Amino acid sequence: MILSSSIGFEAPEATKSWEVYYYRLKAVFTNNGSSDYSFSLEDKLFLIFQNTSIQQACILEVNPRIKTVHRDVDGNLWAELDFPEKIGPGENVTANIIVKVNLTRRSIPRVSIDSSGSIFEIPKELANYTLSSGAWAYDSTNLKYIADLATQVKGNDTNVLRIVYNMVRFIGERVEYPYSEELRPPQYPNQTLPSPELKGKGDCDDQSALLVTMLRSIGIPSYLQTGGIVSKDYSTVGSTWNGHLYISSKGIGWHGWVEAYVPPWGWLPIDMTYGYSSNEPLYSISRSAPARELVLESEKYSSIDFVAENRMMEEKVKNSDIYIYLEEEVVKAFPSRDREAICFLALLTLVLATSLLTLLAFKLFKEMEEKKQKREIRYSF
Repeated sequence: MILSSSIGFEAPEATKSWEVYYYRLKAVFTNNGSSDYSFSLEDKLFLIFQNTSIQQACILEVNPRIKTVHRDVDGNLWAELDFPEKIGPGENVTANIIVKVNLTRRSIPRVSIDSSGSIFEIPKELANYTLSSGAWAYDSTNLKYIADLATQVKGNDTNVLRIVYNMVRFIGERVEYPYSEELRPPQYPNQTLPSPELKGKGDCDDQSALLVTMLRSIGIPSYLQTGGIVSKDYSTVGSTWNGHLYISSKGIGWHGWVEAYVPPWGWLPIDMTYGYSSNEPLYSISRSAPARELVLESEKYSSIDFVAENRMMEEKVKNSDIYIYLEEEVVKAFPSRDREAICFLALLTLVLATSLLTLLAFKLFKEMEEKKQKREIRYSF
């Protein structure tokens, strides 16, 4: 069993302002076919939120029980729930999860181009975050022209923040947000920007993947971070995948942004949609979702091809007789005092210090719900 490095609900730092929320997820898998449906490992996996400097989480309830924990190549943790091996025609399996989370806003340093370090100051141990891999395989034939564009935008400049500034501005001028398109699947960078001459379309994770591709191709470490913006203003109800996936969500809106290494400050969020301004590209940092909102961080993508994963799972569900009903909500006050006692008992018993979401269910609907629920506003000043 691979475990988180922290155990229990850690005490928040006294200097930060923390808020307590409760996340509830109900996932129902129903077999509407005429033969048995065998659960794969992916069907049984639920995401574990990892404790960080801006979030602390614990499990209040989880049913079925946790069987074991897995870690993927990007360091994300997944709990395998004790699902049955198969369900018969007309049968269903339900998973219920309640999580308590302490959240605080991320502290973003004041940055300026004049104070930025150069590419030569980037630590060599971060080379893994510049590899041509996953959805940003810039060495591939399909993405080579994007790497060439990045080289042109960079020119002879070595100032990391100025390079970021110019690339954010380049993408902002060339890629439009698809406001009229809902529930669109994630796409590769060459679909977001189909050619050097043409303009493209892409939402938060699409534009982020394009920026990661460009940054990595010229040696700036970066990866895609996803998370949910916690707000009572977010809600969505609907179905997708030919009716195989139904979603009811309240209080959280799923989002994606870039984390890039900029010396001397280190890792900074770069938000191409929520924080973007056509007049000030650096607002993508200072006005990013992590800087302005309470965000529950979820998956990190560095080497995993999240586009291929999403497409594979979508096709699997659409071509099966399984139907998934998802109901989630984030609220300020939810469980009773008795349930809070379960949290500490569960953590001591299971040695888990993080929260849970579904891989097949939550991960799928997160990618799709981002397109509908997170209609990020581009700020123009």
